[in-house]
Amino acid sequence: MRDLPRLPLDADAFGERYGPWAVIAGASEGTGECYARQLAEMGINLMLVSRREEALEVLGKELAKEHGIEFRAYAQDLTEPDAGLKIVAAAAGLDVGLYISNAGADGFAAFFEDGTENAHRLVRMNITTLIDAANGFGKRLLARGKDGKGRGGIIVMASGAGLGGQPNLAMYSATKAFEINFAESLWAEYHERGIDVLGVAAPIMRTPTLLRMVPEGFDTSDTFDPADVTHNALAGLLAGEPIQIIPDGPGAEKQPQVEADRKARLIGFVEFNKTFTGG
Repeated sequence: MRDLPRLPLDADAFGERYGPWAVIAGASEGTGECYARQLAEMGINLMLVSRREEALEVLGKELAKEHGIEFRAYAQDLTEPDAGLKIVAAAAGLDVGLYISNAGADGFAAFFEDGTENAHRLVRMNITTLIDAANGFGKRLLARGKDGKGRGGIIVMASGAGLGGQPNLAMYSATKAFEINFAESLWAEYHERGIDVLGVAAPIMRTPTLLRMVPEGFDTSDTFDPADVTHNALAGLLAGEPIQIIPDGPGAEKQPQVEADRKARLIGFVEFNKTFTGG
């Protein structure tokens, strides 16, 4: 796998700001499991969400035994209507300081040959569920703060596919573009109000989902370790970054500058907006 240097991460500061509970939507394997392991190591309790409750229970019990955390397993298909609302309701009574939207990847298909059923499923998973969950948990993060500010964070695991269109990934690319712009907009609205939001334009990672999609014997040596990607996302959230773009694919050498330019654009619009609001 490709090397991705890990950013510094202050575990105590992270736990103080985003604990005591985190909710991970899409937690049974891959990047979701990596997030769960890294958060548990920092002593943060976990509500684990995915369709496979048995896998969540196995993971939760392992982490509870190893790190002494509490956990809840909640079975929910992220493509179902009202999935986001149900996740927020299931976390009632928990002091949630971090929500991670970690919807999985999808298979390759040409749009006209594929029809629209899969397209609508992706819209529900990557857009509708994210909207409802972010709004519900965001209100709770605002209420956790003091002196007019909130406290906590949201991570949106998008994809480099969201930076531009790609063949056979029309809907996946489009919904991941929504995720990136949605996360950046929330950062612009709430970063100065005490709530951190990070959108991650993730690279191709060696996850179980990828291995199920590619042909047997496919060379995965050019992929990234999901544990490195999730570690850096946690570090970036704490550092107050709005977006992370992991250099990958055509034009990779330009992506660090793209990331910097997008952040500068956001900051400019934040300042511009203050002229209208007086803030």
